[in-house]
Amino acid sequence: METITTKNIMFFIFIIKSLIVQSFSKPFSEQNRILIHPKNLFIQRAYIRNIEKLCMIVIGCQSQFSYCKKNNKKKQFTIININSDKLKFRINSINKKSQMRILKYNTMVHASVEKYLRMGKYMGKIISLSDFYLPMFEEKLNEYKLPKELKYLPIVESNLNPTITSKSGAKGIWQFMPKTGKIYNLNIFRNIDDRNDPVKSTIAACRYLKFLYKKIKNWELVLAAYNSGIKNIYKILKNHNKKDFWILLNFFSKETQNYIPNFIAINYIMNYYKEHKIPVFNYYCHKYKYKETILIPIKEQISMRFFSYSLNISHQDLFFLNPKYIIFKLIPYKKRLFLRLPKQKKNYMIKKKFNWNNKKH
Repeated sequence: METITTKNIMFFIFIIKSLIVQSFSKPFSEQNRILIHPKNLFIQRAYIRNIEKLCMIVIGCQSQFSYCKKNNKKKQFTIININSDKLKFRINSINKKSQMRILKYNTMVHASVEKYLRMGKYMGKIISLSDFYLPMFEEKLNEYKLPKELKYLPIVESNLNPTITSKSGAKGIWQFMPKTGKIYNLNIFRNIDDRNDPVKSTIAACRYLKFLYKKIKNWELVLAAYNSGIKNIYKILKNHNKKDFWILLNFFSKETQNYIPNFIAINYIMNYYKEHKIPVFNYYCHKYKYKETILIPIKEQISMRFFSYSLNISHQDLFFLNPKYIIFKLIPYKKRLFLRLPKQKKNYMIKKKFNWNNKKH
């Protein structure tokens, strides 16, 4: 009996809503000649909602209705604030496993952590991208016997965007200036920029970081030099002769002052993003793994759009794997130019009798 009564009341609500909509509308023959004023539409919808709520109160299930509505739109919120003692404990735990031993807690680091946490959705995208890039960074850092924590430096530098350009002209995932890039074999041509190549620029960054550490012997100041230039570090050390970034803090630019706290904050977030419920989404690049890609030599001028069509790989994916090609339409034939592709395309290349050789990195 109760079920029948509820159904009748709900049917009654439907009739009332239909009548309200009809009262706000013109006859069907006139509807094609008029536009509903937004204000009237808003009043109409609000009125319907109020009637619906009133009817739900009458049948005594307002709280249940509200609960269901909330559940349908349930969201996962990132935990932005964190207790200083908890943050200090977690950072110290990471630092104990660190090869650099520069991951320390202070108020600047705390502010940087909460700054990145407020960018929860954006950090989720970076974490997703890291699945592709971090294994490659780790491989190269290991080859050059550098601390593995440096794999997070490109997040501070470029947010893992291999084609981004700074105001000063630094470019790529490791943000090389043209002059420094050239020293480390990152060449720039009319339609090719090696600074955009994640693998080449990572090798260059490893060589540069190794050079900086050999000269300075202090990882905090090495990072400061990477950000502001080694000449600025030499100048500050010459005047103060103290190899302690935090003591010399006020002698650096504002950007460099925040650089090391940002680096420590990113190390923290990449280790504890699950505890903060940062939502990680699978972007188009998520289907690729660095170790599942291969380099093939370009033996002739090729149209990238036609090539992507022939390989049955999207143009967007092909660009993601080959960001060094600035003009991504026609790639000219040039010695020692390679194209990165998924290894699964190997059989296709053989079938088409494409002249290629396997390249390790």
